[in-house]
Amino acid sequence: MEYRFSLTPRLAAIGAFACVALLVLLFALGFVLGLRMGDSATATTEAATQPAAPAAAAAPAEAS
Repeated sequence: MEYRFSLTPRLAAIGAFACVALLVLLFALGFVLGLRMGDSATATTEAATQPAAPAAAAAPAEAS
């Protein structure tokens, strides 16, 4: 039994579309992951650079 594989224009167009779609999806995934990594790095940096509140200022004042 023998099968002859013929590359028709329709098959080539489907293959090209599939490759472009794969590249677009991989780019989008990388972009979203990059945004998430940037957000976590920014939050960590901001938390590290903000001065800690003194304990007296953080405690509620007592009414006399």
